[in-house]
Amino acid sequence: MQNDKDYPDMPTAAQSHPRVSLILPFELKMNQEKSLFDLLTLSADKIEKELGLSYSKERTIPVIKKLRHLISGIHCQPNNQSIGIFVSPLTEKVYFFTGTRELTNHFPLI
Repeated sequence: MQNDKDYPDMPTAAQSHPRVSLILPFELKMNQEKSLFDLLTLSADKIEKELGLSYSKERTIPVIKKLRHLISGIHCQPNNQSIGIFVSPLTEKVYFFTGTRELTNHFPLI
């Protein structure tokens, strides 16, 4: 457990600002606009509840507004890509990426 005396300048949970990192691995239902929107909205609802347990409403509202704004602009990707959404009070980013399917060991075991 961390001792507050060791880090006197560290903000407490009540003083810090919430940040959201949402990674959604590709699923077939993400190829349909309505299903993708429903999946993202459900995730946002869950995140909003979780943030409400740790942060004040005044601190969570800007982050949730940015998250919902990003969700409204996300559309299906043609290449079956996963989605990464990152939101803080200062920034908002959406990344589309193709994840690796399987890890393989290319080195012989000795």
